[in-house]
Amino acid sequence: MSNTSIRFACNGCGACCKSRLIPLTLNETRQWLARGHDVAIVLEAFNEATWTSDPQQFAHSARRASEVGSGGAVIQVIAVFTANALDRCPNLGADDRCGIYDARPLVCRIYPMEINPFIRLQPEDKGCPPETWQTGEVMFTDRIMDPTLARQVEQSRQADRDDARAKINICEYMGLTTVAWKNNAMAIYQPDRRALIAAIDACDAGAHDPAGKAWSVRVDQPDLRQQLLASDIGLSHDSSADYIFHKL
Repeated sequence: MSNTSIRFACNGCGACCKSRLIPLTLNETRQWLARGHDVAIVLEAFNEATWTSDPQQFAHSARRASEVGSGGAVIQVIAVFTANALDRCPNLGADDRCGIYDARPLVCRIYPMEINPFIRLQPEDKGCPPETWQTGEVMFTDRIMDPTLARQVEQSRQADRDDARAKINICEYMGLTTVAWKNNAMAIYQPDRRALIAAIDACDAGAHDPAGKAWSVRVDQPDLRQQLLASDIGLSHDSSADYIFHKL
């Protein structure tokens, strides 16, 4: 990243609370569900054999993932549990103010800072009005300037690592084992809230098959399908209505 100073002063417009899925830690997921709100699950897979980007990016992704069996291969799967705010956050008031501000998710506290160290913080990619970048304290130069913000970013990264296997266990318990291929598409599940609560409770109590379940990868792109078949990865042959297949 460059050494360009980036300032930010939130004006409370609420743009960051609308038309998106908000990543949650597993503990935040429990709290979100307890409030009566819905959670969507985003699944993406990858493996080292087909990785074409920087090896350090692979290492970063692998720390957020868990190994699962697929066909005759082992792949890495990342499960992202997200607050469903595809319309607007259910905690956002009519005045565009957060109704759970003191208990808001970690990623909301971090915004607009990027958590992924390989994604540049670029104001033009955010939904915030231009004036929010013209005042306020400097939040980033060649590093995060606010020590509290830096600590929260690391806390979020660590939660991704700590929660990785538990989230996969929950997905397996619910039978959510068809996944998209990273950087090609995303498989987005919208499970029933009560069923997800029951699955989390069951997995917390240890109700999980240690052998795991077989995972399949849905890929619609012919050349990528052939590449994954050559790696003996199990491919899905149906376009299920159980999830949204969002091509990138």
